[in-house]
Amino acid sequence: MSAKKINLAVFDGDSICEALRDNRRGWAARVAEHFGSEYKNYSVSGGTITAEIYTDSGSPRHWVCRSIDKIHEENPTLDCLILEGGSNDADLLGIGSRRFGELDPHDYSGSYDDTTFTGAMETLFYKAINYYPAAKLGFIIAQKMSCPTDKDGKYFMRRHYFNRAIEVCRKWGVPCLNLWDESPLNPSLLCYFDPSLDKDGNAAAGKAYCDGQHLTTTGYDIISNRIISFVDSL
Repeated sequence: MSAKKINLAVFDGDSICEALRDNRRGWAARVAEHFGSEYKNYSVSGGTITAEIYTDSGSPRHWVCRSIDKIHEENPTLDCLILEGGSNDADLLGIGSRRFGELDPHDYSGSYDDTTFTGAMETLFYKAINYYPAAKLGFIIAQKMSCPTDKDGKYFMRRHYFNRAIEVCRKWGVPCLNLWDESPLNPSLLCYFDPSLDKDGNAAAGKAYCDGQHLTTTGYDIISNRIISFVDSL
């Protein structure tokens, strides 16, 4: 057990943080167990950092940049806030979209267009810092997903959006754990993912990925120690 006990840890993001296919409930439960914390996970599969992105049926997605208001309403104080996302934004908005947004390194006004990815990231950090000035705050970039040779280009679009996320983290001084570049997990490696198997087959075989994107319980076991170390360093 770490000496730095965390009373309440809150998480928000997309399916990677929600961890539906992991019977141990992903990072959130493992971090909470390590630090002896109560925890709440607001993550929703298909969620985006950017606001005003909808499903094919027209329903609103889970918008992390606006979910922060609900988190603050329900938790006026907390000890640790870990945020994650960006892959769905990349898939749905794409490279070259006006909704990628521009980053002004000198603008700390809090007045950003949260219907752009960049503006949504800035809105999220502006609010998180002002809501919880004394809390541990961090952003996680997910592990590699898809493959460099994938035909729809998701690998490169996600890399583009994650690079901007890193820039925004630097601007706001928010620590960022870049699992894309700083973890061994890679769906191109057969030891982690077998494309000849279905989701259940990969999980049963002890692979880290069930589908080249989402992690199995084995994958979360591999990656969680890095996340625990990251949280401990905040």
